[in-house]
Amino acid sequence: MRDFEKKFILIYLFVILIFLTNFNKALASEYEKGYIFFLNFQNISKNVLQKLKNSLFFTQEDSYREKYYNLLKQLAQIKIAEQEKLFLKSLELIKERYPNVAEAKQISSQFGIIYAHSQKEVKINSIVIDENWMLVGFVRKILKSGYLEIISLNYPNIQFNVNNLDGINVGLAKTTGVGYIEVNFVDPKLKIKVGDLLMTGGDEIFPKGFLIGEIFKIENLGNTQKLYVTPLADFNSSKLIIVQ
Repeated sequence: MRDFEKKFILIYLFVILIFLTNFNKALASEYEKGYIFFLNFQNISKNVLQKLKNSLFFTQEDSYREKYYNLLKQLAQIKIAEQEKLFLKSLELIKERYPNVAEAKQISSQFGIIYAHSQKEVKINSIVIDENWMLVGFVRKILKSGYLEIISLNYPNIQFNVNNLDGINVGLAKTTGVGYIEVNFVDPKLKIKVGDLLMTGGDEIFPKGFLIGEIFKIENLGNTQKLYVTPLADFNSSKLIIVQ
C-alpha cells in the first residue's frame, strides 16, 4: 500500500510539473504577443501624433519663429542705422572743429610706436588719425627733418576717458598692447552691448569726439563691468592725418 501511495504521489507531482511547464510557456507566449502588440500600438500612435504635430503645430511655430527672427533682424538694422547716423553726425562735428590738418607718410612701426614723415610743421601731442578719421594715437616726439614719433593705441598702458555715441561717459579705457583696449569701471546700469561704438570722452591725452573702436566683449563683475574694444583705425596705413 505504501508503495502504491508513493507511486501515486510521484505520478501526481509529475503531472502537475508538466502542466505548470506548459502553462508557463503558454502564458509567456501570450505575454510576448501582448507586449509586441503594445509596442506596435505605441509606435503607430507615436508616428500619428508626430505627423499631426508636424502638420498643425510646427508649421505655425516655424512661421512664428521666422517672423520673430525677421523682426529681430529689422530691429538690428534699425539700431545699426541709428548708430551710423550718430557716428556720421559726430564725424562731421569733429571735421568742423579741426579744419587744420597735416598729412604724414608712415615710415615704419613696431611695438605700438609709429614713425612717420610730414612736410608741414607739427606740434607735440597732436592727434593722429587715419583717412577715415579713426583714432590712431598722438605725436610724442618731433624728430629732425620732419620725422615724427607717434604713440598708437597698440602701445600699452595709455589711459583715457571714453564715451558712447550719445556722449555719455562709459568708463576709463586702457590700452593693452596686444590688439585690444579694456574699458574699466563701467556702470552695470548703463545700457551698452556688443557691437556698440566708443569714442574719446575728453581728457589731457585725447580731446572729445574721436572714434576709438567697437565693443566685442562685455564682462560682468558684479558692481561694475569691463568692456573689450577692437580699435577701428588702420595702423598700417601709409597715409596718416595729424589733427592740430
